[in-house]
Amino acid sequence: MELSGSGEPLLLLHGALISRAMWHQQVSSFSVGYQVIACDLPAHGETPDISGEYTVAKLGQFVVQLLDSLNANRVHICGHSLGGMVAQQIAVEHPDRVHKLVLAETALGTKNSVWERIQTAFARPFLRLTPHSTLVRLSSQQYGSLNPHVGEFIEEEMGQFDHNTSVRVMSAAFEFSGKQQLGNIHAPTLVLVAENNRRTHAQGREIAERIPSGRFEIVSNSNHLLNLDNPDAFNRKVRAFLEE
Repeated sequence: MELSGSGEPLLLLHGALISRAMWHQQVSSFSVGYQVIACDLPAHGETPDISGEYTVAKLGQFVVQLLDSLNANRVHICGHSLGGMVAQQIAVEHPDRVHKLVLAETALGTKNSVWERIQTAFARPFLRLTPHSTLVRLSSQQYGSLNPHVGEFIEEEMGQFDHNTSVRVMSAAFEFSGKQQLGNIHAPTLVLVAENNRRTHAQGREIAERIPSGRFEIVSNSNHLLNLDNPDAFNRKVRAFLEE
């Protein structure tokens, strides 16, 4: 875990198979005006795995316990991808703990339409049967297409995981279903998607529409790790939203 700065608490939740290191430019920027809390989710970075089934609900419990230990009763939360699912869960189950919510390149689930169910049905065995080194290489090529340093970051981060842990972590994302609970999120919410990753746009718009105080914006010149591809634009949008 990393704590930096002072002011209103801002919790940063990373995506699957990377670590809090993805937020280094945000920690530097938002430490001016905020107390930034960047933690590693279980089985990532410096945080040990949890016992039993690995689920978004359990990750949410872990984060709330962490906030309790820090006496952080009410925070802004910015969650990316899997971290955005965890952020949704916390906002639903602990509405009094969330001031404002930023959901970046995340999803409301993977089985909400026939096409999504077909994609998920193929993704599960592909993930199980494909060597981890191949998954790392494919992810690096895909998400590092705009900026080589982002591909290198993904390769370094994902390369630290073993195959079984990768399957375990990704299963949490496959099983998450948040569509029906979005209407119970009452915190003002900014939904951000990457301009060059159009696969997230439809769900991003739907998330923003289903959350009563939600709005949708696109970060230009960016792929899935939008905060690394275009940190200046990402930081501007988030700061403007938090300071409204």
